[in-house]
Amino acid sequence: MAGEIRSAAEATKIAATFLKEYYAFLRPVGASRDNGTWTVKIDIGLVTKEIAEVKVDAITGTVTDYSLP
Repeated sequence: MAGEIRSAAEATKIAATFLKEYYAFLRPVGASRDNGTWTVKIDIGLVTKEIAEVKVDAITGTVTDYSLP
């Protein structure tokens, strides 16, 4: 995705696209921006709540880091 990521919706879309390759169930929980990085939290648990955290660079739109439960 080209250009600066200005909204939580854009960052969430990038994070969800990244996680879709590995998980069938995705429910966005929230997103926040700190300096030049968006942190997106997505529930990936089908039965129980399991929160994955994906960091998206706000300038390039690339996934820079992630953590899984």
